[in-house]
Amino acid sequence: MESTISTIGSRIRKLRKDKKLTQKDIAKTLGISDAAVVHWEKDVNTPKLEYLNILAPTLDTTIDFIMYGKEESLENIKDFRPVTRMLPVLTHVQCGTMTNVRSISAHDIEQWLPSPPEAGKNSFYLIAQGISNSPYFNDGDFICIDPDVDFNSVQTGEMIVVCQDDEATFKALVREFNTTYLKALNENYQPNIIPLKENSEYKGKYVGKFTPSKKFL
Repeated sequence: MESTISTIGSRIRKLRKDKKLTQKDIAKTLGISDAAVVHWEKDVNTPKLEYLNILAPTLDTTIDFIMYGKEESLENIKDFRPVTRMLPVLTHVQCGTMTNVRSISAHDIEQWLPSPPEAGKNSFYLIAQGISNSPYFNDGDFICIDPDVDFNSVQTGEMIVVCQDDEATFKALVREFNTTYLKALNENYQPNIIPLKENSEYKGKYVGKFTPSKKFL
């Protein structure tokens, strides 16, 4: 069955009002400007997939209904598949300067990837650099970091991102006696042990990896 509401913008506007949400509420949830929501509802622009993945459950609907006005003909039939949440891929510079994920403008994010199961609401991806943690993590791997995991709860051997001297470092945490330091997983990498400096800033704990599809021939 298809909705009689003819445009994407009009469907978003009606669903938003049915939920008693303002355009500002939607913008805050998605981490975008109020103007972006206004442009959607006026059919000036169309929401991208990464926003639709958050917008649909926020409005208690489906992406198909927002985009095409399509809904199930039988009320008791529901799609059991979970809606995939998309997370931003940040550069190491963005990670080093951010106060929280929301401090990064959506316009400055060039890539979004599906969230791993263990990721928190403010998680983000970084792209691993170099061979310091190979073969467990290789150059170019998408690593998911949760900034809301308390540093004091991180145990020895768990991977974290720390910013030192405006440079983001991805290493294993080691707590030994009264000393805390970072260690590269690649035993041949030097320096293998990296001390935590006084200006170190903990950015989050590793909670998963995104593996893109590969060509086999």
